[in-house]
Amino acid sequence: MAKIDHVKLSVVLAILFCCMPEQVNGQRWKLRRYEVGGGIGVTQVFGDIGGTIDKENWLGLKDIKIDETRLAIPLFVRYKLDPVYVVKVNTILAFGNGTDKDSRNDRGRSYKTMLFEFSAQAEYYFIAEERRYKSAAMFNRRGMINNYMSFNAYGFLGIGGVYSRANVTFTQDINPEIDNIKRNNLGIAFPFGVGLKYIIDDRWLVNAELGYRYSVTDYIEGYKQTRDSKYSDVYYFLTFSVGYRLETSRRGLPSFLDKEYRKTRSKNRNKRNPQKPKSKKEAIH
Repeated sequence: MAKIDHVKLSVVLAILFCCMPEQVNGQRWKLRRYEVGGGIGVTQVFGDIGGTIDKENWLGLKDIKIDETRLAIPLFVRYKLDPVYVVKVNTILAFGNGTDKDSRNDRGRSYKTMLFEFSAQAEYYFIAEERRYKSAAMFNRRGMINNYMSFNAYGFLGIGGVYSRANVTFTQDINPEIDNIKRNNLGIAFPFGVGLKYIIDDRWLVNAELGYRYSVTDYIEGYKQTRDSKYSDVYYFLTFSVGYRLETSRRGLPSFLDKEYRKTRSKNRNKRNPQKPKSKKEAIH
Protein backbone atom coordinates (compact mmCIF):
# COMPACT_ATOMS: atom_id res chain seq x y z
CA MET A 1 0.00 0.00 0.00
CA ALA A 2 1.36 3.42 -0.95
CA LYS A 3 2.21 5.80 1.87
CA ILE A 4 0.03 8.85 2.25
CA ASP A 5 1.72 12.22 2.53
CA HIS A 6 -0.31 13.62 5.41
CA VAL A 7 1.06 17.14 5.00
CA LYS A 8 0.01 17.39 1.35
CA LEU A 9 -3.35 15.79 2.11
CA SER A 10 -3.99 18.29 4.89
CA VAL A 11 -3.18 21.22 2.60
CA VAL A 12 -5.51 19.93 -0.14
CA LEU A 13 -8.37 19.30 2.31
CA ALA A 14 -7.91 22.75 3.88
CA ILE A 15 -8.15 24.42 0.48
CA LEU A 16 -11.29 22.49 -0.45
CA PHE A 17 -12.82 23.08 2.97
CA CYS A 18 -12.30 26.83 2.74
CA CYS A 19 -13.31 27.34 -0.87
CA MET A 20 -16.42 25.18 -1.15
CA PRO A 21 -18.58 26.95 1.47
CA GLU A 22 -17.69 30.34 0.00
CA GLN A 23 -18.93 29.17 -3.38
CA VAL A 24 -22.11 27.74 -1.88
CA ASN A 25 -22.82 30.78 0.28
CA GLY A 26 -22.22 33.06 -2.69
CA GLN A 27 -25.22 31.45 -4.37
CA ARG A 28 -27.63 31.45 -1.41
CA TRP A 29 -29.31 34.66 -2.52
CA LYS A 30 -30.40 32.93 -5.75
CA LEU A 31 -32.60 30.50 -3.83
CA ARG A 32 -35.07 33.29 -2.96
CA ARG A 33 -34.72 36.12 -5.46
CA TYR A 34 -38.32 37.34 -5.34
CA GLU A 35 -39.87 39.26 -2.47
CA VAL A 36 -43.49 40.33 -2.09
CA GLY A 37 -44.95 42.43 0.65
CA GLY A 38 -47.12 45.23 1.87
CA GLY A 39 -47.65 47.45 4.85
CA ILE A 40 -48.80 50.80 6.10
CA GLY A 41 -47.37 54.29 6.39
CA VAL A 42 -47.98 58.02 6.22
CA THR A 43 -47.73 60.67 3.53
CA GLN A 44 -47.25 64.42 3.47
CA VAL A 45 -47.99 66.51 0.37
CA PHE A 46 -46.36 69.87 -0.38
CA GLY A 47 -48.08 71.94 -3.03
CA ASP A 48 -49.43 75.46 -3.47
CA ILE A 49 -51.68 75.07 -0.42
CA GLY A 50 -50.20 74.56 3.03
CA GLY A 51 -46.54 73.65 3.38
CA THR A 52 -44.22 74.64 0.59
CA ILE A 53 -40.96 73.43 -0.93
CA ASP A 54 -37.98 75.77 -1.09
CA LYS A 55 -34.33 75.95 -0.08
CA GLU A 56 -35.11 77.69 3.22
CA ASN A 57 -37.24 74.91 4.70
CA TRP A 58 -35.10 71.87 3.81
CA LEU A 59 -37.25 70.69 0.89
CA GLY A 60 -40.39 70.92 2.99
CA LEU A 61 -39.11 69.13 6.10
CA LYS A 62 -39.61 72.25 8.25
CA ASP A 63 -43.24 72.46 7.16
CA ILE A 64 -44.19 68.90 8.12
CA LYS A 65 -47.32 68.94 10.29
CA ILE A 66 -48.46 65.88 12.21
CA ASP A 67 -52.13 66.81 11.83
CA GLU A 68 -51.74 66.99 8.03
CA THR A 69 -50.13 63.57 7.59
CA ARG A 70 -52.41 60.94 6.12
CA LEU A 71 -52.52 57.20 5.48
CA ALA A 72 -50.41 55.42 2.86
CA ILE A 73 -50.80 51.75 1.85
CA PRO A 74 -47.87 50.26 -0.11
CA LEU A 75 -47.64 46.96 -1.99
CA PHE A 76 -44.45 45.85 -3.72
CA VAL A 77 -42.51 43.14 -5.54
CA ARG A 78 -38.71 42.94 -5.45
CA TYR A 79 -36.28 40.98 -7.60
CA LYS A 80 -32.61 40.48 -6.77
CA LEU A 81 -30.23 41.00 -9.65
CA ASP A 82 -27.37 40.15 -7.27
CA PRO A 83 -26.73 40.60 -3.51
CA VAL A 84 -26.22 44.37 -3.92
CA TYR A 85 -28.51 45.49 -6.78
CA VAL A 86 -32.28 45.00 -6.60
CA VAL A 87 -35.23 46.20 -8.69
CA LYS A 88 -38.61 46.91 -7.15
CA VAL A 89 -42.14 47.65 -8.42
CA ASN A 90 -44.42 49.71 -6.15
CA THR A 91 -48.10 50.47 -5.96
CA ILE A 92 -49.09 52.95 -3.27
CA LEU A 93 -52.52 54.28 -2.38
CA ALA A 94 -52.26 57.42 -0.26
CA PHE A 95 -54.20 60.42 0.95
CA GLY A 96 -53.19 64.05 1.44
CA ASN A 97 -54.58 66.98 3.35
CA GLY A 98 -53.53 70.59 3.72
CA THR A 99 -54.64 74.12 4.54
CA ASP A 100 -53.27 77.65 4.41
CA LYS A 101 -54.43 78.28 7.96
CA ASP A 102 -51.49 79.06 10.25
CA SER A 103 -49.16 79.12 7.22
CA ARG A 104 -47.08 82.00 5.91
CA ASN A 105 -49.63 82.73 3.16
CA ASP A 106 -53.13 82.32 4.61
CA ARG A 107 -55.43 82.62 1.59
CA GLY A 108 -58.41 80.69 2.96
CA ARG A 109 -57.76 77.58 0.88
CA SER A 110 -57.68 73.91 1.87
CA TYR A 111 -57.71 70.57 0.09
CA LYS A 112 -58.09 66.83 0.41
CA THR A 113 -56.59 64.53 -2.18
CA MET A 114 -56.29 60.84 -2.94
CA LEU A 115 -53.31 59.71 -4.98
CA PHE A 116 -52.25 56.42 -6.52
CA GLU A 117 -48.64 55.84 -7.52
CA PHE A 118 -47.22 53.08 -9.70
CA SER A 119 -43.43 53.17 -9.90
CA ALA A 120 -40.29 51.15 -10.53
CA GLN A 121 -37.06 51.74 -8.66
CA ALA A 122 -33.50 50.49 -8.47
CA GLU A 123 -32.03 49.80 -5.03
CA TYR A 124 -28.37 49.74 -4.06
CA TYR A 125 -27.50 48.02 -0.77
CA PHE A 126 -24.59 49.81 0.85
CA ILE A 127 -25.04 47.46 3.82
CA ALA A 128 -25.63 44.16 2.01
CA GLU A 129 -27.67 41.29 3.35
CA GLU A 130 -24.90 38.76 2.85
CA ARG A 131 -21.61 39.28 4.60
CA ARG A 132 -18.45 39.02 2.54
CA TYR A 133 -15.99 36.77 4.31
CA LYS A 134 -12.56 35.63 3.36
CA SER A 135 -12.40 31.85 3.39
CA ALA A 136 -10.61 31.58 6.71
CA ALA A 137 -13.05 34.01 8.38
CA MET A 138 -16.15 31.96 7.53
CA PHE A 139 -15.55 29.42 10.29
CA ASN A 140 -15.23 29.40 14.01
CA ARG A 141 -14.77 26.57 16.49
CA ARG A 142 -18.39 25.50 16.11
CA GLY A 143 -18.34 25.43 12.33
CA MET A 144 -19.54 27.70 9.53
CA ILE A 145 -20.76 31.18 10.48
CA ASN A 146 -24.19 32.33 9.32
CA ASN A 147 -23.42 34.82 6.54
CA TYR A 148 -26.68 36.79 6.80
CA MET A 149 -26.72 40.26 8.34
CA SER A 150 -29.62 41.04 10.68
CA PHE A 151 -29.84 44.58 9.30
CA ASN A 152 -29.17 45.91 5.83
CA ALA A 153 -29.65 49.36 4.34
CA TYR A 154 -30.08 50.76 0.85
CA GLY A 155 -30.67 53.83 -1.24
CA PHE A 156 -33.09 53.92 -4.15
CA LEU A 157 -33.97 55.92 -7.25
CA GLY A 158 -36.81 55.40 -9.71
CA ILE A 159 -39.56 56.71 -11.96
CA GLY A 160 -43.31 56.28 -11.98
CA GLY A 161 -46.73 57.70 -12.67
CA VAL A 162 -49.08 59.29 -10.15
CA TYR A 163 -52.82 59.83 -10.43
CA SER A 164 -54.50 62.25 -8.03
CA ARG A 165 -58.12 63.16 -7.37
CA ALA A 166 -58.50 66.30 -5.27
CA ASN A 167 -61.18 68.43 -3.67
CA VAL A 168 -60.28 72.08 -3.06
CA THR A 169 -62.33 74.41 -0.85
CA PHE A 170 -62.16 78.23 -0.52
CA THR A 171 -63.23 80.72 2.11
CA GLN A 172 -62.28 83.66 -0.12
CA ASP A 173 -63.20 84.60 -3.66
CA ILE A 174 -61.44 82.80 -6.50
CA ASN A 175 -59.44 84.91 -8.93
CA PRO A 176 -59.77 83.19 -12.35
CA GLU A 177 -56.62 84.91 -13.58
CA ILE A 178 -54.31 83.26 -11.04
CA ASP A 179 -56.31 80.44 -9.38
CA ASN A 180 -56.38 77.24 -11.42
CA ILE A 181 -58.21 74.13 -10.23
CA LYS A 182 -57.84 70.63 -11.67
CA ARG A 183 -59.73 67.90 -9.83
CA ASN A 184 -58.28 64.89 -11.69
CA ASN A 185 -54.63 64.84 -12.66
CA LEU A 186 -52.07 62.42 -14.07
CA GLY A 187 -48.34 63.12 -13.84
CA ILE A 188 -44.83 61.69 -13.61
CA ALA A 189 -42.99 61.25 -10.31
CA PHE A 190 -39.34 60.53 -9.49
CA PRO A 191 -38.92 58.66 -6.19
CA PHE A 192 -35.67 58.50 -4.25
CA GLY A 193 -34.75 57.87 -0.66
CA VAL A 194 -33.37 55.34 1.82
CA GLY A 195 -34.57 52.14 3.43
CA LEU A 196 -33.71 49.77 6.26
CA LYS A 197 -34.46 46.04 6.54
CA TYR A 198 -34.45 43.67 9.48
CA ILE A 199 -34.01 40.04 8.44
CA ILE A 200 -36.06 37.62 10.56
CA ASP A 201 -35.13 34.45 8.68
CA ASP A 202 -34.69 33.14 5.13
CA ARG A 203 -38.32 33.94 4.32
CA TRP A 204 -39.54 36.84 6.44
CA LEU A 205 -38.31 40.40 6.94
CA VAL A 206 -39.56 43.83 7.98
CA ASN A 207 -38.80 46.99 6.08
CA ALA A 208 -38.88 50.75 6.82
CA GLU A 209 -38.53 53.24 3.98
CA LEU A 210 -38.45 57.03 3.67
CA GLY A 211 -39.06 58.24 0.13
CA TYR A 212 -39.16 61.70 -1.44
CA ARG A 213 -41.23 62.14 -4.62
CA TYR A 214 -40.52 64.93 -7.04
CA SER A 215 -43.46 65.21 -9.43
CA VAL A 216 -43.60 66.83 -12.85
CA THR A 217 -47.02 68.31 -12.10
CA ASP A 218 -48.40 71.13 -9.98
CA TYR A 219 -51.85 69.65 -9.35
CA ILE A 220 -51.30 66.87 -6.79
CA GLU A 221 -53.53 68.82 -4.42
CA GLY A 222 -55.74 70.02 -7.28
CA TYR A 223 -54.68 73.66 -7.20
CA LYS A 224 -52.11 75.90 -8.85
CA GLN A 225 -51.54 79.60 -8.45
CA THR A 226 -49.89 80.72 -11.67
CA ARG A 227 -48.42 83.93 -10.28
CA ASP A 228 -46.58 82.61 -7.19
CA SER A 229 -46.05 78.92 -7.96
CA LYS A 230 -42.31 78.36 -8.46
CA TYR A 231 -42.01 74.64 -7.71
CA SER A 232 -43.80 71.48 -8.76
CA ASP A 233 -45.68 69.55 -6.08
CA VAL A 234 -43.78 66.96 -4.07
CA TYR A 235 -44.76 64.41 -1.46
CA TYR A 236 -43.09 62.13 1.06
CA PHE A 237 -43.80 58.56 2.10
CA LEU A 238 -42.72 56.95 5.35
CA THR A 239 -43.75 53.30 5.21
CA PHE A 240 -43.39 50.16 7.32
CA SER A 241 -43.94 46.82 5.66
CA VAL A 242 -43.54 43.05 5.95
CA GLY A 243 -41.86 41.10 3.15
CA TYR A 244 -41.91 37.42 2.23
CA ARG A 245 -39.26 35.89 -0.04
CA LEU A 246 -40.43 33.31 -2.57
CA GLU A 247 -38.57 30.11 -3.33
CA THR A 248 -36.89 30.42 -6.73
CA SER A 249 -36.20 27.66 -9.28
CA ARG A 250 -32.92 27.18 -11.15
CA ARG A 251 -34.44 28.93 -14.16
CA GLY A 252 -34.92 32.08 -12.08
CA LEU A 253 -38.71 31.76 -11.77
CA PRO A 254 -40.83 31.63 -8.61
CA SER A 255 -41.14 27.93 -7.86
CA PHE A 256 -44.95 27.96 -7.96
CA LEU A 257 -44.82 29.20 -11.58
CA ASP A 258 -42.19 26.68 -12.78
CA LYS A 259 -43.92 23.42 -13.76
CA GLU A 260 -40.67 21.56 -14.37
CA TYR A 261 -39.37 22.55 -10.96
CA ARG A 262 -42.56 21.32 -9.27
CA LYS A 263 -42.40 18.01 -11.13
CA THR A 264 -38.75 17.45 -10.18
CA ARG A 265 -39.42 18.30 -6.55
CA SER A 266 -42.40 15.94 -6.49
CA LYS A 267 -40.29 13.09 -7.91
CA ASN A 268 -37.54 13.68 -5.37
CA ARG A 269 -40.09 13.71 -2.57
CA ASN A 270 -41.54 10.38 -3.74
CA LYS A 271 -38.06 8.83 -3.88
CA ARG A 272 -37.31 9.92 -0.32
CA ASN A 273 -40.70 8.74 0.96
CA PRO A 274 -41.75 5.73 -1.13
CA GLN A 275 -45.26 4.49 -0.50
CA LYS A 276 -45.49 1.10 1.22
CA PRO A 277 -47.28 -1.59 -0.82
CA LYS A 278 -50.74 -2.33 0.48
CA SER A 279 -51.32 -5.61 2.26
CA LYS A 280 -53.81 -8.11 0.86
CA LYS A 281 -56.23 -7.24 3.67
CA GLU A 282 -56.03 -3.50 2.86
CA ALA A 283 -56.40 -4.22 -0.87
CA ILE A 284 -59.64 -6.17 -0.21
CA HIS A 285 -61.10 -3.29 1.81
